[in-house]
Amino acid sequence: MEKIEVVMVMAPMLRHLIPAIELAKILLQRANCLAISFLMMNSTLDPEATAKIESLTASCKFDRLHFRHLPMPDISQWNIPHQGIYLHQLTEFHKSNVRETVSKIKGFAGIIVDMINTPMMDIADELSVPSYILFTCSAACLGVMLHFQALEDEQTIKTCHLLQRETKLVIPSFTNEVPISVLPIFTTMEGTWSGRFLNHTRNYRRAKGIIINTFADFESHAIDSLSMKHSYGTTGVPTTYPVGLILNRSQIQAESTKGHLELMNWLDDQPAKSVLFICFGSTGSFKLDQVKEIALGLGKSGYRFIWVLRRPPAMKGGFAGEFENHGPLLPEGFLNRTASIGKVVSWVPQLAILSHPAVGGFVSHCGWNSTLESIWCGVPIATWPLLGDQQLNAFQLVKELRIAVEISLDYNEANEHQPLVKAGQIEKGIREVMDGENEVRKRVKELSEKSRQAMKEGGSSHVTFENLIHTICSSRPKSGV
Repeated sequence: MEKIEVVMVMAPMLRHLIPAIELAKILLQRANCLAISFLMMNSTLDPEATAKIESLTASCKFDRLHFRHLPMPDISQWNIPHQGIYLHQLTEFHKSNVRETVSKIKGFAGIIVDMINTPMMDIADELSVPSYILFTCSAACLGVMLHFQALEDEQTIKTCHLLQRETKLVIPSFTNEVPISVLPIFTTMEGTWSGRFLNHTRNYRRAKGIIINTFADFESHAIDSLSMKHSYGTTGVPTTYPVGLILNRSQIQAESTKGHLELMNWLDDQPAKSVLFICFGSTGSFKLDQVKEIALGLGKSGYRFIWVLRRPPAMKGGFAGEFENHGPLLPEGFLNRTASIGKVVSWVPQLAILSHPAVGGFVSHCGWNSTLESIWCGVPIATWPLLGDQQLNAFQLVKELRIAVEISLDYNEANEHQPLVKAGQIEKGIREVMDGENEVRKRVKELSEKSRQAMKEGGSSHVTFENLIHTICSSRPKSGV
C-alpha cells in the first residue's frame, strides 16, 4: 500500500496534547502505511505550560512521528482577555503556516484537528483531503453541543434564551434531564458559544469522522445516541470513533522514579487503598479561604493523603503554577499535625499515583483525562468540578453512571459569587469515597476491567481503531504534494 501522511494540529494545552500524542502512537503501531506530522503551535504566553509541553514532546521518540514546530507569533499587539480568546487567535494566525507546511508534505492524505482548532479544516477542504476531529471531552458533551447547534440552526431557538426559562433540559446523550447549572460554560456563555463554539460544532458535522477518547461500555447511551438518525437534527452526525481509553500508560514507571522517588517510597509504606489523592488538574487552584476549608475537612476526616496544591494561573484558564512553600497557605500547624499521614506537593505524576495500590480515592476536578485515568486504575472519584466541561462530567459520573460520589456538581470558579465548599461537606465526600465497601467502588472496579478489555484484540475500542485506520489509509494522497 502506498505510504500516506496525516497531519495533526492540536491546541498547545497539555490536556489536549497528551491524548493526541498517544492517539498518534497507537495509529502508527497498527498502521505501517501511515506517517504522522504533528504540527506544534508554539506559544510564549504561558512559560510553565510551554516547558511541560517541550518535555512531553522531547521524550516522545517514535518512528514515523515527526514534530514540526510552527513559527512563534508576536503577540504584543493581540487583545488577550483570557486563554480561550488567545487560542482562537493563535489558530487563525497559524492557518497560513499550516497551509504552507502541508503543501510540502509528500503523500498528504488527511488532517486530524483539535476540537477547538476547526478553522484548520478549511485547509483540508482546499486540498480535497478528509478532516477528522479529535474530541477531547466526553461523548455526552459532544451530544450537548450538537443538540444546541441543531436547536439554533434548524429550529432558530437561541441557547441563551432557552437557558433563561428552563432549569433542566432533555438532551439525547443523557438518560436523565440535565440541570442547566452543570452545562459546559462554553455552551452557556453567549459570547463564547456564539463567538466560537457554535461554529466549531457546525464544523464537526463537516468532518469525515469524530474521534472520542471513550469506550462503549462506559458511555453506551451517549455513543448510541450519536449514531441514531435525527437525534441531533436532520443534517446528520459524522461517523464517531470511540477509541479509548487512550492513556500514557508507558510513562507510569518512568514518571514514578523521575523526581518523585521520595513520594513513591512513602506510598509504598502505606496500607492498600488507604491514601486519598487530591488534585485539580494542571489549571486547578483555589483562593486562600477555600484552601483552608479543604485543609479543615481533610484534617477532620483523618485519612492519609497526597494533596496537589497549586497557585492560581497568571491568566484565566491558564496553567496553574507551583508554590515554593505551602505553609503560609494552610491553617497554622496543619503541616506538622499531618506530617506522618500526608504530603502537600505542587506537582505529581498523576497516573503513577492513581495506579499505586495504596491509593483508595480521588478528589478530582473531573477533567476528562483525569476521569479516564481514575476509571482505568479503578479509583473512585469525589467530584469537585471547576470549569469547562467538568460540571457536566461530574453530573454524568454521579447521577447518570453512579460511579462517583459528590462533593459538588456545579461549583464554578468563573462565578464571582461562588459560595465556599465548607469543611463539613468536604469531609463527608472524603468519607464516602474512601468507604471500602460502597457500591461506587465496586462499579468503578468493574468498569476498570471493561476498559482494559475494550483495548484488547477483539474489544470494542480495538475494533473501532481498526475501522478508523482502514478509513484513514483508504484515503488517496493529494497528488503533487
